[in-house]
Amino acid sequence: MTETPPEALTSDPAAPQIAQSLAEIRVKGRGLFSRALVMVNGDLSFDEEHSYRTPIAGARSGGTTRYSLAESKDDGRGYQGRVDKAQARMSKQDSEVAVLQETWDWIEALHSSFPDGAHIRVVVVGNIGPCTGCKARLELFRQDLIGLFGAGRVIVESVYDTKQMFMTKNYEEKYEDYETGTTSTVSTTYGYEFATVETYQPPNAPQSVSYWLYQVG
Repeated sequence: MTETPPEALTSDPAAPQIAQSLAEIRVKGRGLFSRALVMVNGDLSFDEEHSYRTPIAGARSGGTTRYSLAESKDDGRGYQGRVDKAQARMSKQDSEVAVLQETWDWIEALHSSFPDGAHIRVVVVGNIGPCTGCKARLELFRQDLIGLFGAGRVIVESVYDTKQMFMTKNYEEKYEDYETGTTSTVSTTYGYEFATVETYQPPNAPQSVSYWLYQVG
């Protein structure tokens, strides 16, 4: 294997935790899995007071939550203006839905204890890039954080390690609430077209770890 040139390695201080999360997700096997790394003022202790590592969530972990887009009863938090209704319904139980809810709950509970002017970085790590519906959820989540922390103090990123930067798939899905009850084809894109490659070299490890990273917004 060709050694990665030092200048090509990431300088991200959170890279070890990102690589560890990808490894822990990988052993889960087939399926969609995600977790979030939440860092306030750059804290990397993950002591659950200044930073937080959510549990790994699998597909069907989500549902009727703040970020479902499909069943939220709160005004202005539905799919309208963000994503097609079919996209929202198809992905409402993806792992990202549960992870974003878990992350929001932690932030909301502790926000008053953060120092004035605090900034926050949330990295959503998964084995598959977010679908079209979950991209809209990440945008909504980022707007929620800006409402708490202020513009310029929020970074939300998506990390995944598929071979392809992004890929589009077509699904045939039947939605019970459609008046016609017909089956329609839904096209969704996983991952981001303009993601960048990050490479981390674990200490004393023979092989580096590479992944896609995209900053939302």
